[in-house]
Amino acid sequence: MFAFHEKFPRQKEAAGVSFETVDGEEGVHVVQARRLVRRTGHLPFIPFGLVPLVGLGVLFLIALGPFAFGVQSATKRAVSEALAANGVDWARTSVSGQSVRLSGEPPSGAEAHKARLIAKEAASATPFGLARPARRVTVPQGPYKARPDAQETKEVSAVAPLKDVTDEAAASPAWHFALSHGVLTLNGAMPDQATKDTVVRHAFNKISPPRITGVDDQLDITGVEAPEGYIQVAMRGVNTITRCDTGRAGFENGRFSLRCELPDSDAAEVRREAIASMPFGTVDTVDILPHDAVVTCEAELTDLLMDARIEFDSSSSVIDASSNALLDAVAAAVRKCPGTLRIEGHTDSTGPEDENETLSRNRALAVRNALVARNVDPQRLIAEGYGATRPLAGNTTPEGRARNRRIEIRVVRASE
Repeated sequence: MFAFHEKFPRQKEAAGVSFETVDGEEGVHVVQARRLVRRTGHLPFIPFGLVPLVGLGVLFLIALGPFAFGVQSATKRAVSEALAANGVDWARTSVSGQSVRLSGEPPSGAEAHKARLIAKEAASATPFGLARPARRVTVPQGPYKARPDAQETKEVSAVAPLKDVTDEAAASPAWHFALSHGVLTLNGAMPDQATKDTVVRHAFNKISPPRITGVDDQLDITGVEAPEGYIQVAMRGVNTITRCDTGRAGFENGRFSLRCELPDSDAAEVRREAIASMPFGTVDTVDILPHDAVVTCEAELTDLLMDARIEFDSSSSVIDASSNALLDAVAAAVRKCPGTLRIEGHTDSTGPEDENETLSRNRALAVRNALVARNVDPQRLIAEGYGATRPLAGNTTPEGRARNRRIEIRVVRASE
C-alpha cells in the first residue's frame, strides 16, 4: 500500500504504457494503463497493398504514349504503301490515331472512292498476324478536277462512273438482296411499312421455280418517310436480281450495285436495266457475268498460267523481266473477261506464316500493277494474298514447293 497524497492524478510513461496514481477510500493506488496517442496533421490510413497497383498504372500510362505512336505510325505506313501499290499517286496521307485523312485532287469521284476502299483494306503485320489498322478514312468530296492522263471507265464490266451522292441518298436505308440456291433473301431496311410491303410483295411475285423457289424476308423498318424515288431503286434491285441464277444487288450510301451470274442470252438486257439513269442515288459497280464468258475466261487464264509461270526475284515481289511476254498475254485475256477479277498470290510453307501472307499479297499487287500498266481497267482488278494456306502439292519436296508458289486469276463470282 502506498501513502501518496496528491490533489490531481499524475501520469508516468514507459514503453507506451502509463502508470497513473488514483486516490481512493483506502489510500492511493497505482494503476497500469495502455496509452493511446492520436496524432493530428498526418494522412489518413492507406491500404499499402494498393501501392504496387498504383505503380503498375503509372507504368501503363508511361508506356501508352509510345504504343499509341506506334499504332499511328503503322497505320500511316500501311495506308501509304497500299495506295502506292495500287497506283494512287494523288493522295497525301495524314493520320491521327487510327483515323486517316486523304488530301489532294482526285481526278474523279470514282478515284476518291477507290482510294478510300484501298485505305480501309490496307493491312499491317502485327505479332498476331495481319490487321487492318485504319478505322476511319475521309477523302476529298469534290468538285473533282480531271487530270490529262485520267482514263475513262471501261464498259467491259459495266462499271458506271461514280457521281456525287446527295446527303439524303447517302443517309437513306441500305438493303442487300441475294439470290442463292433458289432462295431470294432480302436483308437490310426499308424506310416504312408501306415501302417494305410493296417490295416484299413484288419479290414474292417473282417466284418461278427452279430459278426462284422462295423468298426470305429479313427487312427491318427505320420508321422514316421514304425519299422520293427510293422505292423505284428497291424495285430495280428486285427486278435485276431475279433475272440472275446467282447474284447480289445492293443499295448503300446512296449507291446501287449488282453482281449477277446468268445465261449469256439475258446479259445485255439485265445490264441495260442495271446501269440506266437512277431516280434516286447513283449507279456504282455492276458486274454482269454470263456463264459461257466466265468459263471461257477462266479456262484461257488457267492455260496461260499453267504452261508458264510469272517469275519473281527470290523472297521478293519484284517481277522478273523474263515474265513480260507472259504478262502481255495475260493482260489480253483479262481484257476479254467479264466482271471483276481477283489476282491470287500463293507461297510454299517455307518461312513464318505472316511473312508468307504478306509476300503473297505483295506479289499479287505487283501483278495487278503490271496488268494496269498494260491498259487493264484498275477498277476491275483486286489482289489477295493467301500465303501457304491453299497448296496444290506437298511442301516436302522442291517440286511440290515450286508448284505452290504461284499466281492465279479468277472471276469474282456473284455468290462471293
